[in-house]
Amino acid sequence: SNPIMPIGYFIKNVYIESPGKYWNKDVIDIAFAFKSGIGTGSVKGKFMINTENLNYRLAAKADTFDLKIIEQYLKDFANYGKFRAFLDMDIRATGNLKDAENLSAKGRIAINDFHFGKTNEEDYASFKQLTIEMIELNPMKKKYFFDSIVLASPYLKYERYDSLDNIQEIFGVKGSNVKSANANPDKFNLILEIAKYVSTLAKNFLVSNYKINKFAIYDADIQYVDYTLYEKFSIGLNPLTIKADSVNKSRNWVHLNITSGIVPYGNLTATLHLNPKTNDDFDINFAMQKVSAPMFNPYFVTYTSFPLNRGSVEFRSNWTVRNGNIKSTNNLILLDPRLTKKVKNKDTKWIPMPLIMAFVTEYGNAVSYTHLTLPTNREV
Repeated sequence: SNPIMPIGYFIKNVYIESPGKYWNKDVIDIAFAFKSGIGTGSVKGKFMINTENLNYRLAAKADTFDLKIIEQYLKDFANYGKFRAFLDMDIRATGNLKDAENLSAKGRIAINDFHFGKTNEEDYASFKQLTIEMIELNPMKKKYFFDSIVLASPYLKYERYDSLDNIQEIFGVKGSNVKSANANPDKFNLILEIAKYVSTLAKNFLVSNYKINKFAIYDADIQYVDYTLYEKFSIGLNPLTIKADSVNKSRNWVHLNITSGIVPYGNLTATLHLNPKTNDDFDINFAMQKVSAPMFNPYFVTYTSFPLNRGSVEFRSNWTVRNGNIKSTNNLILLDPRLTKKVKNKDTKWIPMPLIMAFVTEYGNAVSYTHLTLPTNREV
């Protein structure tokens, strides 16, 4: 059996005040305040609970509260990893301790300076700030009303290796470490409990009344690195920005606009139109332009033995999905591609690319491929 991982944490400057419980009342009022014992920040607020039915009322504020304790719970299911984040919060809530869905909350929650990575210096995921402004969150009454949900400067890095990837190296093959930790009912893990609670609150979101006045992701940096090829391949989306107009179930369509640079060369634009009443109706218009073809030489060399020394790639895709049936047009254009000398290596495959290019190259030294998908049941 696995040994129980000890958790070391403490708070300081603790203040608790209550008038106590009267014999003829079931309600206890408590005022509280404390500071983080292992970092910065403080929490203060008022809490009222009915000892008979466990109904409660909470008003709480957190100021730059250090969430370092999260890192200790990661050790239950992560082979390695460093974590840091800080919490700012000002919320008002009522509910019942026996029923997670019996909740009505409003206010602001912000997670700042979030970092998770291999070391303190090398991140796999991070963001500057995630801010959630709640107007009314009430799962029992199926109300999810938000003034804004904004994610600033997120960073995500995905790496492929010969056997696994960086995610599976941390959390086990196909998340086996997480599944194992989740299957142990005798072991409390704060991260898993938070995940279960959020899942409970959000499970009825799509069938509820919901509204988000502002949804945005600003200045994202998404990195992909592949070490499985003849030589390393890397590409990034930076800066990636996603903006949505009012996300409202009462509207016929919700519109998202996506723009990004492609690192090292190129740009991307996309529009996404969603039916807020169902996930079976949506439209996607996608365009990728001015992408350097030689950037993909790690793939060309690995699978054909022939690299390119010039050329650019453009790709356009239009999807219309209704009731889960997909109709799409996809067009890939390779402009002015020029092959260079064959790379001789026992680890690369060989395809007669000069001959193939002679057949597929059109007027103006371009290669164009168009694929049309007619309506079928969920062809993806």
